[in-house]
Amino acid sequence: MSAGSIVAYIDGGSRGNPGVAGYGVRIEADDGSLIDELKGAIGIATNNVAEYRGLLAALAWMDRNGFRDAIVRSDSELLTRQMTGRFKVRHPGLKPLHAEAMTIVRRLGRVRFEHVRRSANVEADRLANEAMDRAGAGGSAETPIPAAPPTAASAGHGGDVVGIGIDIESIARVGGLLERYGPRFVERVFTAHEAAYCLRRARPAQHLAARFAAKEAAMKALGTGHARGVIWRSVEVVREAGPPRLRFHGTAARHFDAIGATRALVTISHSGDFALAQVMLFSR
Repeated sequence: MSAGSIVAYIDGGSRGNPGVAGYGVRIEADDGSLIDELKGAIGIATNNVAEYRGLLAALAWMDRNGFRDAIVRSDSELLTRQMTGRFKVRHPGLKPLHAEAMTIVRRLGRVRFEHVRRSANVEADRLANEAMDRAGAGGSAETPIPAAPPTAASAGHGGDVVGIGIDIESIARVGGLLERYGPRFVERVFTAHEAAYCLRRARPAQHLAARFAAKEAAMKALGTGHARGVIWRSVEVVREAGPPRLRFHGTAARHFDAIGATRALVTISHSGDFALAQVMLFSR
């Protein structure tokens, strides 16, 4: 059910291209009043990747808060033309991000894209620069930075975001590991449930790569990475009926509780040789 029409201003930047990167998002009602602001540092990335990360953050927010009618405004002509189909997506690093964005857009319903001048996107640009400042000062590379308190328009639609992570994995690389190491690779990285699900598929490497990416994205969302006692098998992608969901075990479960998370959302997509996963953790 639609919660009304909104406008999302998005921006992303990189200091070095590639370099320290971040994104900013300003969500407004159709009368121009502020609903919410988002910003996040994403480690080392290019300008275009940062722009897409801002778009994905905005789309995930819309999906989580029940908005189905939106205008997305960006000063990136490349992104807006790719999302409207006027430009093809040729760069391999952007293809999975574009595919994931299109998947969410189709699920949302009515999302339109508009290119605006940088002078009309100053608030999203400010948020992106604040995220890059935070990253440059040693802040977390994958944890979203709170930009504004929840508003009446966004409260009660799924909780506050306490962690976000995204990862891209080469299907060919995972296929090579599977061919070279066989059960040793599978048993080290995947749970018995994951192995059984993937290995009975026609393209097991594709499904294993998607779960590998989801595990890495979840570790980034937890703020641990593959460290501090969190191992690949402690994050499990469960797929029975309906969409995939995450299950945390052992140390990963303890970190999940420690950051105040109560719910996890995982989205998985494939494009060419790449599998992409995004994980968002919510406090309620």
